[in-house]
Amino acid sequence: MKKKNLSLLIVSMITVAGTIAPISSLAETADKKIEQQDKEISALKEKQQGVANQIASLEEEIASIFDEGVALNKQKTDLTKESEQLKKDIAALDVRINKRTEAIQKQGRNVQVNGQGTQILDILLNSESITDAVGRVQAISSIMTANNDLIKQQKEDKTLVETKKSDIQKNLAAVEEATAQLEKEKENLVAKQADLNVLKAEVDSETSGAENSKNKLLKEQQEALKAQLANETKKKEAKKTETSNKPEKQSTQSESTSETTKETTTTPPVETDEPKETAPSTPEGNNSNNQGNTVVPENPDKPIEPPVTSADATFQALNALRTANGLNPVSWDAGLAAAASGRAAMMQDFQIPSDHWNRGDEVIAFMFAPGNSVIMAWYNETNMVSPSGTGHRDWEMNPSMTRVGFGYAGDVIVGHSA
Repeated sequence: MKKKNLSLLIVSMITVAGTIAPISSLAETADKKIEQQDKEISALKEKQQGVANQIASLEEEIASIFDEGVALNKQKTDLTKESEQLKKDIAALDVRINKRTEAIQKQGRNVQVNGQGTQILDILLNSESITDAVGRVQAISSIMTANNDLIKQQKEDKTLVETKKSDIQKNLAAVEEATAQLEKEKENLVAKQADLNVLKAEVDSETSGAENSKNKLLKEQQEALKAQLANETKKKEAKKTETSNKPEKQSTQSESTSETTKETTTTPPVETDEPKETAPSTPEGNNSNNQGNTVVPENPDKPIEPPVTSADATFQALNALRTANGLNPVSWDAGLAAAASGRAAMMQDFQIPSDHWNRGDEVIAFMFAPGNSVIMAWYNETNMVSPSGTGHRDWEMNPSMTRVGFGYAGDVIVGHSA
């Protein structure tokens, strides 16, 4: 009897180990692909940010050129106004120049016609005294000086008019040239901006494609895991049926032999030879939290699938593990998830609260990724601390657990159950 039970236990352990191994291998392969996709998405996002920075820099340059263009247009407007005023000044100067020209010409004709030089000499000779002569000389000198000043002013006004005309033309030409140069630079920058916008659109498209590929991988991972679990569950149920039939056959043969020989020794009841249906043991062995009766489905061909009540990766991985070990899947509880999130937020210093050790409904993980990574870390007690040494696995394999919720904060994951 003991040998039979030991054989059944070994068969059960091999069956469960055979179930967990391909699932873990499948999960690791999918995780590697997803990790590679994450790296690609990260690189694309960095490229996306670089393009965005270049576009922002170009927009600043375009804005600067626009401001310079506004300043040049204002300068051009001011020069135009100054030019208009200068034209008025030139017109006034022309009037004065024309009047002076007429006066000078008239004075010249008087000298030629009336002999003004002889008149000046007569004025001096007709002086009544030396003092009178000196006064007349001074008067004549003043008249001559005024004439010379008139001619000098005439020349200066003409020179000023020409200078102002030249300056205005030069300034306007400089403004026009600067405006044309700025417009050319603006066109170049706008063209570069357009090219960068196209590049940004391409990077955005690549990023979106990479994210879609990642989502597709996640979906394929879930589908493959479900299919694998269904297949392994079917094999396990078949082995259970085969194992339970062997003791019955042996018992029947024993009873037949006993009747033939008519021995007085009675055989033990058939029920004592049959192994009781228990939850399959984990690879680590039995413990207080993972033992219990498991209801065998009426239809072995129908796989046990976890209820799709949440897309949470850790929740899905837990149900996959429980189903692979012959346990019923659990349901998602939003209230438990909210409480777990609050607890996770309290542990950003990676310190376990003192009341955690008095609770049997909570598991904690630091620096593990959600999904299969943290579920297998709890199952294998990887870098975990518990008084019994199997507390996290016991929590996952608890047959009486029906509801769970997971909370996340930074690199902290907390699970609550009920």
